Amino acid sequence: MENQEWDKDLEKILKEMGVDGSPIDAIHEKLKNDLDKVLNIGFLGSPGVGKSTLMNKIAGKKIADAGVNPGIEVTKFSWGENDSIIFWDLPGYNGLPPEHGVEQYWEYHNLENMDILICMFSNKLNEDDAHFFKLAILHAQDVIFVRSKSDDIYDDELSVEELKSEIEKTYIKKLFGPRYSLLFVSSRTGEGLAELQETIANRLSSELQEKFYRNAKAYSQSFLKAKEKAALKTVLWYSTLSAGTSLVPVGAGVLIDIPANIKMIKAIGNHFSLSDKRLALLEAQETEKMREYNVFLNVLKAGVSAKDYYLPLLKKYAPKVAAGNLGKFIPVIGAGTGFALTAFMGKRAIDSCKEIAQDLMEKEIATFKVPVSH
Repeated sequence: MENQEWDKDLEKILKEMGVDGSPIDAIHEKLKNDLDKVLNIGFLGSPGVGKSTLMNKIAGKKIADAGVNPGIEVTKFSWGENDSIIFWDLPGYNGLPPEHGVEQYWEYHNLENMDILICMFSNKLNEDDAHFFKLAILHAQDVIFVRSKSDDIYDDELSVEELKSEIEKTYIKKLFGPRYSLLFVSSRTGEGLAELQETIANRLSSELQEKFYRNAKAYSQSFLKAKEKAALKTVLWYSTLSAGTSLVPVGAGVLIDIPANIKMIKAIGNHFSLSDKRLALLEAQETEKMREYNVFLNVLKAGVSAKDYYLPLLKKYAPKVAAGNLGKFIPVIGAGTGFALTAFMGKRAIDSCKEIAQDLMEKEIATFKVPVSH
């Protein structure tokens, strides 16, 4: 994005938050409340349906171990910003421990507190699990049905699409009602992951939706675009932190706080599911750029003419910004230079991370092997 577009997006987010024109402290507090909100998503299904593997796919990293008491013990997996996204691995009917009957299950697991409950099955949905899912609908706030391992759907006489239609009609529409639909997902081939991600996001409140976009892995261009916008709240968060200690103009010698900005860049890199190796490379690159930019700020502090030094450096960091528009880096909401410099580096980091993530996503999607109808 160009810098002017970034400024408009920042202003739009502030308006959406209802804090446009508010003091930095008020903006910071509102951001803290939004970032600290907890998103609870439950995964309900019998052992072997692939709950742990699907959790890892959604998160874009290994957060759940499929080999540890799969489907038997209730397991909590916290991840994302401030560990505020919680995936709950809930046993299905065939995974209930002897001491818990079906009725006691709901008392122990508080499904009412789940923002979304994903009910999973593979192959056929047996009578016991169907009964269990009906009870789940009564207790959960929102339910998404998933038929996992969709890559194994096959019939000699029917096409894959015809089979899917028949499965949805038989196991979902007839049993739970016409308003429910069925998503077909394969963690192995990648089929249905993008649709599941968007379905989850669309069922959430605006704040939790942004949280999900920021932290979940993108499997589509639309999700990646939403992630780019949602990541601006992370930039705003670190910018308001910087504003609290840097309420002075550029000429007074304010420099970029490199350690603080590296924390922000790492957070943004995690939003875009970058590997540790790529994060380390990005950290090294951005550290070098920030050091050079601080040299530029010291030149301003010393009152040295910028004619021969300032223009090449500015073009290096913001080639789309005219030299006369340095004011774009300085108070977009009256917060002082600390805010503006951190926001500037955050915007750069989002652009860099998005470019890397898009390239990796396109390569991964190209390797997906989705079943072909016949």
